[in-house]
Amino acid sequence: MEPLVFIHGIFQMMGDMPAARVLAPRPVFIPDMAGYGARTHVAAETITLQSQADDLAKEMKRLGHYRAHIVGHSVGGAVAVILARRHPEIVASLINVEGNFTLEDAFWTGKLAQMTVEEIGALLQNYQDDPEGWLQRAGVEPSPDRVAIAGRGLRAQTAATVKAMAQSVIETTSKASYLEDVETLLDDGLAMHLLAGERSRAGWHVPEFVLRRAASITVQAQVGHIMMIEKPEEFLSLVGTLVA
Repeated sequence: MEPLVFIHGIFQMMGDMPAARVLAPRPVFIPDMAGYGARTHVAAETITLQSQADDLAKEMKRLGHYRAHIVGHSVGGAVAVILARRHPEIVASLINVEGNFTLEDAFWTGKLAQMTVEEIGALLQNYQDDPEGWLQRAGVEPSPDRVAIAGRGLRAQTAATVKAMAQSVIETTSKASYLEDVETLLDDGLAMHLLAGERSRAGWHVPEFVLRRAASITVQAQVGHIMMIEKPEEFLSLVGTLVA
């Protein structure tokens, strides 16, 4: 059975999901990208979306995942597109969870890209000191479990990593070649599923040609952009249905 590989966004908000239990017996891999979690030692100046895709491909092969279904959330959706384009042999299908397609999806990321590392560090510290408030501003009811998960996710990366990722998102999605790569993937027959939260779907700028050619379009009810914290089991069940 082909595994599921989850690629997190600019914050690592996927590590606490009960994926192994919900998706059993399908193998599941939820790696920290370079600069995140146990890998914060990776130099930020080496981090781009392209390097993240190549790094994930190398790690998947090392673990014996030579072909897998890829789930990319937010910035991770852009990494997933690059992974599929640069390493098509290992991508069985792609579930794009409100992933970046154009600069319209990078409003907040664009602000981060213009900030200094010190400014981002101060912002991160504010988030880390008040994960409950961070959740509330995201429209998520801050239950104790959600606050704990958000707190861990907000502490999983350095300010330098966040800036490097934000800059690479702007650089990558501002180029016409990025959407050309998306179209090439669809031309080559890659099944690309679109998954969005009900509250955040209207703010996701999916190109018309992607909407027309997507393998499926799923909207998870009563959640927003961080549905994997808000209703993780339901999110995982939807993902499992798509790859089944």
